[in-house]
Amino acid sequence: MSFAFDQKKNTPAGMATTRALQSNAAAVLAAARAGESPVRVIAPDIEHHLGSQQVNALVGRMIREWLGPNFRLMGRKKWPRERGTESGAIYRQVA
Repeated sequence: MSFAFDQKKNTPAGMATTRALQSNAAAVLAAARAGESPVRVIAPDIEHHLGSQQVNALVGRMIREWLGPNFRLMGRKKWPRERGTESGAIYRQVA
């Protein structure tokens, strides 16, 4: 894990993502297992942080790290938002 990534996890967006993952753990796992995007589950909790490519990439990487090696990235899925659409990674459980 890179030093820069560890530092970014301590930003307001990173800390909000950590809290959202912890408080929605069961729903995030259920979404990943069902082929839905886990970020869609936590998006309402971190809505004000989402939008920039840098923050979106941080959130995605934190979700991948949180899910661990038992999930593989399979693609992306879009869903409607108040302002346009959002997309998030979808996963497949491998073990």
